[in-house]
Amino acid sequence: MAQRTSAGFLLRSPKKVFDQLPEDLRRRSHSEQFTDVKMTSRHTLTKLLSISLKIRQLAVVGVVSRLIVNTTLSFHHAHYRRTPSSLNIRTSDHNSSPTALHAKWPFSPKTTSALDKENGLDPDYPWRFEGRFIFRPSLVRVHTEEHNLPPCSNLVSLFGYTLGGSVVLEYDVSPIGPYKEYVNMGGVVVLGRACVGESLDGSQKMKWLGIGQWGTNLFVSTQVAEDVCKEVWGVPATLADIEFERDGECLRDGPEEITGRNKKFNLSGWDNARITSKSTYRFGGVPIIWTPTIKALWAPFSFPFSACRGSDTLLPVHKLRLSASAVRLKRCERVEELLSDEIPLGLALVVDNVLIEIGRRVTSGTI
Repeated sequence: MAQRTSAGFLLRSPKKVFDQLPEDLRRRSHSEQFTDVKMTSRHTLTKLLSISLKIRQLAVVGVVSRLIVNTTLSFHHAHYRRTPSSLNIRTSDHNSSPTALHAKWPFSPKTTSALDKENGLDPDYPWRFEGRFIFRPSLVRVHTEEHNLPPCSNLVSLFGYTLGGSVVLEYDVSPIGPYKEYVNMGGVVVLGRACVGESLDGSQKMKWLGIGQWGTNLFVSTQVAEDVCKEVWGVPATLADIEFERDGECLRDGPEEITGRNKKFNLSGWDNARITSKSTYRFGGVPIIWTPTIKALWAPFSFPFSACRGSDTLLPVHKLRLSASAVRLKRCERVEELLSDEIPLGLALVVDNVLIEIGRRVTSGTI
């Protein structure tokens, strides 16, 4: 009977069971339930307040971070717009001093004191020159006297003539500002002996250069250009008056005159060398090897090097890269009184909006 009563008691509804409890137990149960609900509500409210506080903290941090980032970006943008020379990719300043060069040029300057500017667009080519040039080819008579032959290379000739002529350059942008150049080209050279570094025993590493074009005389239009060519590049250069006349049916090289202590070069029809705008895209990126001490440009290939003792028999080497917007063949005349030792071909290779990039002296053995 007791078991049956117990089972019936368990099968009743919870409310009936609760009603049958003594009054003190029912009062205690109500109190515990209220306390549990109160504690649960307090715990939930604390949790909500904690979450709300964390959200506010995150929001404040986000706002502060965004302000810092925006301020930093604005500072950098304004700074680089003011001082483009601080970038790895530099731009030229046409209003800067013409003596502004960089102190880390290939050789230590003796007379040029303000060498503080690289203007290259590529870290591998720290210096750049922009403008235009013409190459007027001629068959040039070879003079076999030793002082008329290029050092550390071999001049190629046929029946007493080689391919020379003149190169005229107009630089709008350079590390020393705008200036002009006039180069007498002496002929085709092969097997140049170039210095490309030093071995562990102190001997010079030599590479044989393939084929190139040699310049006999270099004339420049500004004094700072002459100083830099001599002291920095080791290029023999002479100050001269180089004048361009824009008008003319075709390009005309000459006449050459002596004005005071300087030589004067006159070129007419120079508008024929301006065949494109500066905004035009450049193409090419042609690699060239330059040996400045003999004013020679070489094709971009060489033969394996060997050791060579002595420093006075090898040519210092720099890498060049050449790009341009337009290349044309134009008619070009040569003044008759200057034709005693050359036969002009009547044409000129015109290259406009040219970009000449110059690398540092090669010392790693690789050209």
